Amino acid sequence: MIEITEALQALTTQLQEPLSRAGFALYYPEGADRHALPVVEERDTQFVSFAADSGTIRIEFSGNTLGLYYAEAAPDVAQKGDMTRLSLSLFEPETADVRDVKYVADEFAETLGGKFSTAKKAQGSKKLPGSVSKTAVRNGAFYDLPSFGSRFTAIYPELRAAFKENIDRYGEFLADDFFRTSGNALIQDIIRQNDPARMKKLFNLLNEMYDNGVNDVQSLIVVTILGEPLQDEKMLANCVDYMNDELCVNVIRVNKFLKSSSGKSARMRLDNPPRYKPKKEKKNNMLSSLLGGGSGMGM
Repeated sequence: MIEITEALQALTTQLQEPLSRAGFALYYPEGADRHALPVVEERDTQFVSFAADSGTIRIEFSGNTLGLYYAEAAPDVAQKGDMTRLSLSLFEPETADVRDVKYVADEFAETLGGKFSTAKKAQGSKKLPGSVSKTAVRNGAFYDLPSFGSRFTAIYPELRAAFKENIDRYGEFLADDFFRTSGNALIQDIIRQNDPARMKKLFNLLNEMYDNGVNDVQSLIVVTILGEPLQDEKMLANCVDYMNDELCVNVIRVNKFLKSSSGKSARMRLDNPPRYKPKKEKKNNMLSSLLGGGSGMGM
């Protein structure tokens, strides 16, 4: 767990160099204590501002996200409605640690460099996708595969480089490839060790993504992440108490199907995925394909 003021202080320190290069300095509102971080609180939002001749940068915490904003106005007159969002990262203080702050700092530093640097951007590097916000989901949106990848690597920043490499290589996020080559090794290690805190952290994410994800996200979780790898009954048993009811039922069904004789061709397709081709239109989701249309899965 990390306090918001502590996170804002760490970000201010870690972003001092890129902010300074862009001409921005920490802004102290009138009457603010110059010996403390000038955090401004407005309702459920906390932020610090940085001023330059070109305008204002704001680092803001609101709704379990940390955002980087810019306005072509001085800090004392810049309003939230005037500001352009430059970057947004999921940040849950209850489960966050210094690695999560470092990940956000790196994202913000890259964004600042791209916006304010006069140097030509490196060709071929794709901007990492953000995640659909929890607020948007509450209002009826769903998490897609890039959102899942972004959220997963925000929680496990040691895989952020592999996430970026996947996008740079294919020009889009190929979730199946990413989890088979990178993500599943970490997930299986967590399940094998069965540490309650790490298991709860992992399955809080998987349950949320499954409940609020599009079909492709649900299929990815049930088949690639938890169905195929959990052929070991002991590992599957480790997961049962952490999965919500619907996810648990479907993981067990897929697990049994893949182990059955009728699942032989599906296992072959999983072990030998088709060669990647640039997308023209989205394929049917994997779970439906494996089970002949998915009519028996309740999804």
